Amino acid sequence: MKKLFCVFLAALLIGTVLVSCQQPENNSSEVSSEVSEEYVLFSNLPEKDFSENGTPTDFTFLTVGDYANTYASVEICPNELSSELIQEAVFERNALVEQQFGVVIKEIRTTGNGEMVNLIRSNASAGTDLYDVVMPWMPDAASLALEGLFYNLADDTSVVDFSGPWWAQDAKETMSIGNNLYFVTGDMNLLCYECTHCIVFNRDMVDELHLEDPYQLVYDGEWTIDKLYEIAKTVSVDQDNGTLDSYEDRWGFLINTNYVTSMFIGAGYSLSGKDENDLPVVTVMGTGQTEAFGKIFDLCNDPAVGYIESFIGKYPQIWDSTTEAVATGHCLFRAATIGNIQAMAEYECNFGVLPAPKLDKDQEDYRVNVSAVYCSCAAVPKTNKEYEKAVIILDAMCQAATGTVKTSYYDTLLKMRKLQDNDGAAMLDIIFDSRVYDYAIIFGWGGVSTFMNPIAFSGSNTFTSAYESIEQKIEADIEKTIETLGK
Repeated sequence: MKKLFCVFLAALLIGTVLVSCQQPENNSSEVSSEVSEEYVLFSNLPEKDFSENGTPTDFTFLTVGDYANTYASVEICPNELSSELIQEAVFERNALVEQQFGVVIKEIRTTGNGEMVNLIRSNASAGTDLYDVVMPWMPDAASLALEGLFYNLADDTSVVDFSGPWWAQDAKETMSIGNNLYFVTGDMNLLCYECTHCIVFNRDMVDELHLEDPYQLVYDGEWTIDKLYEIAKTVSVDQDNGTLDSYEDRWGFLINTNYVTSMFIGAGYSLSGKDENDLPVVTVMGTGQTEAFGKIFDLCNDPAVGYIESFIGKYPQIWDSTTEAVATGHCLFRAATIGNIQAMAEYECNFGVLPAPKLDKDQEDYRVNVSAVYCSCAAVPKTNKEYEKAVIILDAMCQAATGTVKTSYYDTLLKMRKLQDNDGAAMLDIIFDSRVYDYAIIFGWGGVSTFMNPIAFSGSNTFTSAYESIEQKIEADIEKTIETLGK
């Protein structure tokens, strides 16, 4: 089979009709040709035609379905949960892969919580071969890998070695264990962008209250926990009943439980790391870590900082209400994910986005946590009898996503349509260039990934004793992971 530039593939694909991933209405007939001038699309892959007697063969992904709403998969086949822009980009990417390799991209979407794990397990126990690639959330992938249900993608790299820039190399380094690799993520996994933590803020409030420009603070390396705390305290004020207790008040910072870990990571520390043998170790405790959590604790326990979960029951949808509070000038800063940017853009509000604050201005880099709980990844189940085909199509899907799905999402949807200013675009680049995937969040050993979150709002800083109470369980869980996956 000939090796073609993306632009030549586009010409061949005019008029293509898909059996399973139907072209969205009003879609352009031309396929995106945004690839590097120096790189020929699919040039790292063997020239394969998987069609049979001229008929393309099915290639099936198992994905998280619509029931998950914000955390459903929209990156494999066009789906109405996503914008028309993304649907068109997904169609274009699939057309490139299908034309080149003689396949038809299909998906089976799960319909409820736990179904992803159950289907993969039942497929394995029955010895059936229903899915070529599965795309669970990362914690589910970790559990299934421990059960021995996935191929080790590092076993045979003669066909695909997952070193292409379309694969998230920072995530790959994190997810490997003993130089073994059971699931990956990259440019086609939009949930990993959506679940990246950030802070959104009301830019009009900055001007109206004559505050320091947060953008400039980031550029100058002075966007720190202390600076966030300082600004938040000057902004927070009761506006109805004498107490800061509702979204009718004006808040300097609204923070949710999970963002505590993200601030800890932003402060330069991690829950876990690797030793010289690429095996995981926990890195939570230490003098610096304790001091960093102390700063976070002081901020979270100040009445001028609002704890979002405390409003459960007071507002029907606290997350929607929190977004509205920012949009309507009742909140300056709000802990958020990149996915919240699209909700913010529904309001007539001049808003911006920021990375997590550093510990202090001496910290060299910003660090941004990817909340891996709902991040999708890709794995090849051992029930798949055509491993080579699976990794070739998987790699092709991811690299073809760079100039289609990723570009439409990142450059067009986020930068141009939502943020619409140079500073916001620059902040997105800083955020995505600073992302951290923490293995402890994916595997959750002994509760280490969540233990500090409730402590931050408890009024009593029991960081050290709480860790000591789960330390043995953490060590036992890590040892099990190493024994199962690392050898």
